[in-house]
Amino acid sequence: MNNQFILEVKNLTKIYKKSNQGVFDLSFNVKRGEIHAFIGENGSGKTTTIKSIINAYTNYKGSILIAGFDNKTPKSHEKIGYVPEIALFPSELTTFQYLYSFARLSNLNKKQAIERIDYFLEKFHISDLKNKKPINFSSGQKKKVILIQALLHDPELIILDEPTANLDPSARHEFNTILKELHEQNKTIFICSHILKEMDSYVDSLTLINKGKLVYSGHKYDELEKIYYENVLKNK
Repeated sequence: MNNQFILEVKNLTKIYKKSNQGVFDLSFNVKRGEIHAFIGENGSGKTTTIKSIINAYTNYKGSILIAGFDNKTPKSHEKIGYVPEIALFPSELTTFQYLYSFARLSNLNKKQAIERIDYFLEKFHISDLKNKKPINFSSGQKKKVILIQALLHDPELIILDEPTANLDPSARHEFNTILKELHEQNKTIFICSHILKEMDSYVDSLTLINKGKLVYSGHKYDELEKIYYENVLKNK
């Protein structure tokens, strides 16, 4: 186990037979405490990689370690908080009911669950939405609820898939401020986004993939758009 890395992806291969697309022998590491951008054009394999990391996809070759634990083990699941691009909510549940069910699934006791839910609702300024149904919320409000769900069990690694998609400028600014605060709390942020300029101010490192293959992984040595241009667009 390498304590330097919170996430280790080794020789990840998953190929979709019908299209012959997927990811091919992909390897990269994410250091603890960093904000790490995961970038690439549509169809490059980002979603496949993320789904494999969170164990939503299991039929692949290679290995994935979360804080040194195989990503298929319950111990690794305790280390991850996942924020999907699209937030889906049951129509019958209130914000509290939705979050409480996830808190209990994460092995928080009743007292812990209620305390943490109330803490995050207040922190993210949505306490007034506690007994309302998220299915009716704005995109920004939904994203806050899904982020709270990901943070309830105090994970070390937070994985976000297009977190600011469909958010207005004000909501995007607020969400990015939250990410910076989480980073200051020594959380590791693994963020997949097409909005490269937005990430430039806070990203420490990145992994760039193209057509399912690794192009670059390491320190952010320049603006993300320039790195992307040099390594992908320039060679087209």
